[in-house]
Amino acid sequence: MADLITIKAQCLCKEHMFSASLAKSALPLKAVCCHCTSCRRVTGSLYSSCAPWPNPTEDLSGLDKYSYSRHTDIFFCGSCSSKLFCRVVSTLGPAVYVVTGALENTPGLVEYSSHMFVGDTVDGGASVWLPPAKRWNEGRGSQEFSLESSPASKGLLSASPPAGARASPSATPFHCHCRGVHLSLRSAADLKADPAEVSTTSCINPQSLKFKASADSCDSCRLTFGSDVNAWAFAPLTHIGFDVAGNSSPGLPEFPRSLAALRGAVTATRDRDARLGTLAVYDSSPDVERYFCSRCAANVFYAVRDRDGMVDIAVGLLHHPNGARAEGLLAWSYGK
Repeated sequence: MADLITIKAQCLCKEHMFSASLAKSALPLKAVCCHCTSCRRVTGSLYSSCAPWPNPTEDLSGLDKYSYSRHTDIFFCGSCSSKLFCRVVSTLGPAVYVVTGALENTPGLVEYSSHMFVGDTVDGGASVWLPPAKRWNEGRGSQEFSLESSPASKGLLSASPPAGARASPSATPFHCHCRGVHLSLRSAADLKADPAEVSTTSCINPQSLKFKASADSCDSCRLTFGSDVNAWAFAPLTHIGFDVAGNSSPGLPEFPRSLAALRGAVTATRDRDARLGTLAVYDSSPDVERYFCSRCAANVFYAVRDRDGMVDIAVGLLHHPNGARAEGLLAWSYGK
């Protein structure tokens, strides 16, 4: 019928594709962005965004399932880790929601209606970058989140880090929602930008000695994270460790220091290091490796084979005292 439109959702590897029809008048889909700590840990993004799926009885049996909470299950592709749907059970019965990053990138398809649990971020997280909508401290209808009352958000539009700002603390733990992957990132305070080392020139802000970070909205990252805007921090493998406090572990192997060693350790079928936990890898293109938690599907690392010695870390996993954007550890380029 002329007044109907078909929308599609798919994973990165295209193993799973879904479609549903709805009236054109029902567009744009009203999406809710959740910035809570749990959503950041289960995606690796700084937030999750979901909209009602037109078919509440969609067959999701072909997807892997992770029980996110007592009432909510997340469904994802077991091969590429792309988040696709969540199913929420309430007193009104089950409801199916699609993650907006899995949808086609079509203008007018989705509209953000609100930002929830922004208070969990401390600094506003990604809500400061996204289209304006009500920012709630907690759930819808709670007290509104105010950027003016958040000290961590006061230099948001500054194009360069404050004079004298240095990375802190010495180590920042990062982990997925199920904690199957639990690692630490040592600060860059001991490094300097060295033209001979791609892993430092690409990673370090020379003024603040913080790791560089950026937002990413490419189609591949949208599909795998399930969010429309995602964030990566660039770090050398030398500064990633198994000990969540950033300490060395005498007598135990250190975290792999090259991409070949990392891949070999993660894919090992015998004598695999138990400290790697549920870390898995998917080759999204001939030269790109995406690491994720095989149990809860959180994105962890992005690696390009011609950038040996460094990875991009999913910022949503970082547990930093300054807030979700981890500005005591990361240098963001605002105003550019």
